Amino acid sequence: MQEIINKLGLEKTEAAVYTALLELGPSSVTEITKKAGVTRTLGYHVLEKLGWEGLVDESSGKNKKKIYVAQHPQQLVRYLNRKEKSWQKKVTQAKELLPDLVSLYKIGDKPTVRYQEGTRGVISLFEESLESKSEIISVLDVESWKTSEFWDWAKNYNRERNKKKIKERILILDTLAGRDWVKNYKGSRTFTVYKWIKPNDAIKLLQFGGELNVYDNKVMIAILEESKKMGIIIESAILANIIKAMYELVWDNAESVRFSRKK
Repeated sequence: MQEIINKLGLEKTEAAVYTALLELGPSSVTEITKKAGVTRTLGYHVLEKLGWEGLVDESSGKNKKKIYVAQHPQQLVRYLNRKEKSWQKKVTQAKELLPDLVSLYKIGDKPTVRYQEGTRGVISLFEESLESKSEIISVLDVESWKTSEFWDWAKNYNRERNKKKIKERILILDTLAGRDWVKNYKGSRTFTVYKWIKPNDAIKLLQFGGELNVYDNKVMIAILEESKKMGIIIESAILANIIKAMYELVWDNAESVRFSRKK
């Protein structure tokens, strides 16, 4: 009987307690929970819920002891009728909401790609990372940052990033230009951590000539060579997560950059 009542819509413990009460007649919580095979605490909770549903009544016995009585089984039919009407209402509401739900539905991860050329165009893409909700992970070829326009802008960018407390981890190519830059670096490193990429570990990157930034769901690639300055942002959570995972493998094995102490 308990399994049948369970299939009718009551949860397993509810069906066990209700069946026990039908068989016992007016009983205490101790008697009911013992027959139903549930704890007293759970039994109290289930009996209270069955009371809300109109399936169980509570009364006082001897010494003001609580006694529980199952309502006539006809109440179970009424309960199921109410549940049916409630679900029919929910189905109707779901059908009415369907157009709005479809408009929100996304199939997979549809990447969007944006492209900018020239110094100002690349800078505008870099500046989008100042709205990042996550840390920024980067791969940097210092040698590509040759123009004073980029350097001057970068100083202001880093000040703004520090104000917003946006953290950045940077893998920097271990080149002569990179070593020289580190030797003369005077800026703040409060929210920035640097590690080296050794030439033998990433030979192909020695011709990178730019920077890679990954944050939130965005992958930003900047090529900063004099003849072809351009920037690309790809918005794709899948792509960003793949690169982040690969980045961690390199980061864990990279050597920390040691800066000279400020005089």
